[in-house]
Amino acid sequence: MSAPRKPLHKGMLVGGVVVGLGVGLVAFGLGAGVLAYTLVKKAEKEARAGWTLVPVIVPQRDFAPGEVLTLDELAQRSAPEQLVTSSMVRPDSATYVVGQALTVPVQAGEPLRWAFFAAATEKLEPSERLLSDECQRALDLQPNRSRPDQTAGKIRERLVGGGSR
Repeated sequence: MSAPRKPLHKGMLVGGVVVGLGVGLVAFGLGAGVLAYTLVKKAEKEARAGWTLVPVIVPQRDFAPGEVLTLDELAQRSAPEQLVTSSMVRPDSATYVVGQALTVPVQAGEPLRWAFFAAATEKLEPSERLLSDECQRALDLQPNRSRPDQTAGKIRERLVGGGSR
C-alpha cells in the first residue's frame, strides 16, 4: 500500500489555475484570429465576385497643370471593369499621352483620363469651345468665387494650414 498523498496547498492550486487560464487565453486568441482571418478572406472573395479587373494607366507621381508626361512616369494598375469608362487611358493607348501636357493637376495613382490633356480640348467644336470660353469669363466675373489650386500640394497646404483663398 502506498503512502497517503499530501494535500495540495493553496499556492500550487493558484499557480495551476493561472497557468491554465494563460494557456486557455492563448488558445482562444489563436482560434479567434484564425476565425477572423477566414471571415475576412471570405468577405473579400464575395466582394470581388463578378468583378473583372482591367488595366488602366496612372501617373507614378503628382503632376501640376502644364507638366508633360514621360513614359517612365507612367504605370499600369488594375481597376474593376464596371468602373472603367472609355474616358480613361488604357495601356494600348499610352503612347498617345506620352509627351502631352496636362491641363489639370493629377495625383499619383489616379487613372488618367483623355480630358486631362490639351489635345482633347483642342478637338472641341468651335461652338463648344466658344461656350466654354464664355462660361470661364462668367466665372471670372464672380468676385466671391474661390480660385482653383494648381497642384495637389497647394490644396494640401491650404487644407492643413486651415486658411482659404
